[in-house]
Amino acid sequence: MTTPVTHRPAAADEGVLENFLSQVVVDDYAHVAPRPDRPRRWLRHWPSVVVLVAIGAVVASAVISTRTSDEVRQQTRDALIERVAALSSAIDGRQAEVDEQSAAVDRLQAEVLAAGDAGSGERDSAALAAQAGTTALSGPGLTVTIDDAPDAETGSLNQVLDRDIQDIVNVLWSMGASGVAVNEQRLTGTTAIRGAGEAILVNYQPLTRPYTVTAVGTTTSGEESSALQQLLDGLSSDYGLVSQVGSGDVALPAGELRAPRFAQVDEGSAAG
Repeated sequence: MTTPVTHRPAAADEGVLENFLSQVVVDDYAHVAPRPDRPRRWLRHWPSVVVLVAIGAVVASAVISTRTSDEVRQQTRDALIERVAALSSAIDGRQAEVDEQSAAVDRLQAEVLAAGDAGSGERDSAALAAQAGTTALSGPGLTVTIDDAPDAETGSLNQVLDRDIQDIVNVLWSMGASGVAVNEQRLTGTTAIRGAGEAILVNYQPLTRPYTVTAVGTTTSGEESSALQQLLDGLSSDYGLVSQVGSGDVALPAGELRAPRFAQVDEGSAAG
């Protein structure tokens, strides 16, 4: 009977086996264990994270601000619409009152004319209309034409100004004019001669140069005429304005008497 022989590994074999096992364990732990530099990588990216958070905050703030601004603008617009509607309604009411008062004045005028001498009433009415400038007027008078200096520059004093027209008109009134017109714009009790930028307005209508001032009831003789000539000579010597005066029969158009906007009836006078 044969007895099995058991062979023991040699010492060299044992050394190789232990070295193999040790290398296997070391490599596995090296792959499985966390690397010490991973937290450092996150630390290197924190500025980017902060920038992203800041951008998000700015965008959110802008969205909120835009919504708030839209709401404020809408509220302001609604308030303006309501205000315009209220003012328009008030204006319509005032205009209705003006129309009613105008109709009452017409009725009273008709009653006065009917109660008195019809011929005398018509003559008085015609005289008042002529003084107010609401009827056409013709007769002997003067025509004053004035223009800018030949070398006048825009915005300079060498141009005809509204106050120059006013001075000429005032002198003509002082000369006894019964009616005056500037470039066919009849002057009435509510006429304003004023400047608006480079334009001169009469009855809120812009005029074009040269400017022609026509007056009925004046002559070229007398002290008043010399006052007109002195005024024109002064404008010529000081500012180079060019003027010319003519006399003869002239005609003035009828003017439009605008209704006063702020006049009120004196209660004391009305009661008396």
